[in-house]
Amino acid sequence: MMNIKYISSGDEDFSLVKSIRTEVFTMEQGADAKGEFDKYDLPESDSLYALLFEDNEALATARLALTDKGYKIGRIAVKKSQRGKGLGEKIVRAVCDKAFEKGADTVLVDAQNYAVPFYEKFGFEVIGDEIFDRGLPHMPMSLDKNNYK
Repeated sequence: MMNIKYISSGDEDFSLVKSIRTEVFTMEQGADAKGEFDKYDLPESDSLYALLFEDNEALATARLALTDKGYKIGRIAVKKSQRGKGLGEKIVRAVCDKAFEKGADTVLVDAQNYAVPFYEKFGFEVIGDEIFDRGLPHMPMSLDKNNYK
């Protein structure tokens, strides 16, 4: 059975978030390990993490952070062996739904360039020029609550 659990960085399950992100971003994609965990991952941050479990195994994660520009999702990671099963969509919906529940009118994401079409399926639109995060190219995107698909 699949379920999503929301945690903070102070929760003991945060080690699962760290493990999945390190595996996907640092080891697999070559992201800069020093930048993988930032101020939004500190225990004093208000960030919320979604962990997707199936049969007690954590398979995917995403972060919802309140930034100076509003709610931003990110660090969306699905274990390589689990890709192509719709888990990315489930985890993105979980953090977008949570942001709108918390009163957001828009949700932001810096999408890796190859993932822009994936986010467009939810109603996200590109809102700026390419940026680099942890050495990886990203496009800033925004989702208006009224355009959420």
